[in-house]
Amino acid sequence: MLVLAIGAHPDDVEIGAAGLIAKLCDDGHDVYILVLTDEEADGARRREEAQRSAKELGVQEDRLLFAAFEDGHLRTNKDSVTRIRCITAAAGVNPDLVIVHSGADSHNDHVEANSLARSAFRGCVFLYYSIYLSGEQSTFSPHIFIDLSKDRAALKERALAAHRSQVSRLSQCDLVAYERKWGSRIGLDRVEALEIMAQNKSSSVFEHTISLSESPFHRFWSPIVGSSNISLLYAVQSTRGAAVDWPTADEAAGRDELRRSFAASWYPRSPLVEYASNHPQARDVLKTGHTLLVGSGVNSAAFHDYQAHAPSRWSVAFEVPRTDHAYLYSHLTGRSLRPALGVTGELSSDFGLLAKHANPHSGRHWILRAVGATGFATRAALSFMANPSRYPDLARILNAEEDVWVAFEVSASDLGMRIVSVDK
Repeated sequence: MLVLAIGAHPDDVEIGAAGLIAKLCDDGHDVYILVLTDEEADGARRREEAQRSAKELGVQEDRLLFAAFEDGHLRTNKDSVTRIRCITAAAGVNPDLVIVHSGADSHNDHVEANSLARSAFRGCVFLYYSIYLSGEQSTFSPHIFIDLSKDRAALKERALAAHRSQVSRLSQCDLVAYERKWGSRIGLDRVEALEIMAQNKSSSVFEHTISLSESPFHRFWSPIVGSSNISLLYAVQSTRGAAVDWPTADEAAGRDELRRSFAASWYPRSPLVEYASNHPQARDVLKTGHTLLVGSGVNSAAFHDYQAHAPSRWSVAFEVPRTDHAYLYSHLTGRSLRPALGVTGELSSDFGLLAKHANPHSGRHWILRAVGATGFATRAALSFMANPSRYPDLARILNAEEDVWVAFEVSASDLGMRIVSVDK
């Protein structure tokens, strides 16, 4: 991609997006930086600082551009739009991705930079970064997160240190605390948080930009879902007479948790579409796209059709007549994993299955399963999918580009999950 990062002032890009710029350079993208304003009294010095900082991030000197607008008086109008277009055209810059200030900001130059970028470029994807000194946190709504790992954080600190004339200003607030605040929301230590907006004719760039996000949730789901939807198929019927039947309150709570995670994390809208197992379109959605099957009680015609065509390593089984808990059964070894009960009959541990394999009806799509011997383990599987950062090893196993079945045990006392078997 050809990337243009825009800052109203010489250090703005580094404050809001240094980690992202370094990541894009490391990935081999063509990255340019455009600084919009010059200070009247100290413009030359600040340009030199910007050049040293850009070099730290991996941006070549000839890819650092200056528009020389007057500091504090940036305006979006015909003349300023024309100047931006002329400067970038002369440098051969027709960007796919533009990184610029968020409009959720109290600094007039920052707000105008956002407006000016959107006016000057068409057919782009935009990422909007926040400045910790002036950002309006109540209206800033990020969906892309860049992990400030130890090495990346050190690189960002060196890039900011190059702006020596700004040391006192930059120390007015705690940038690290600001980045940790956003990181705490997604299970990482420090992150750069960015909003995303796509104009027309930018679908492929948009999909690639979404994949830049390094939140554990996006790392897990982006390779599976991509830019498609995923249909969650859940049970509405159960076998009568069992000690514990489906659906249960635990399973419903797990679905709620996953639904909330997608709604909060995915842009522009959640890809999760839910269908009851007796829905008239259940068979069609199972055959034509990514599908998540929840609970062993999905006993519709669609589910039986899936069972007839799909490979199987583990499944939930029960004795007939069914008067006891169901259990997890291995088709490879004949092993049975049964829920454990306490002395008073309460559940002390449960077994479940997380699986991912190619859709037998459409090899371009995935089938996922989240199932427990009881609804307790089903909820644990869905809770993991809602927050993959809890078990990074499990997330890596399921993200492999291959079919996989993972049997797990979950403790009722601490809700901890333990992998029992991995079959491929």
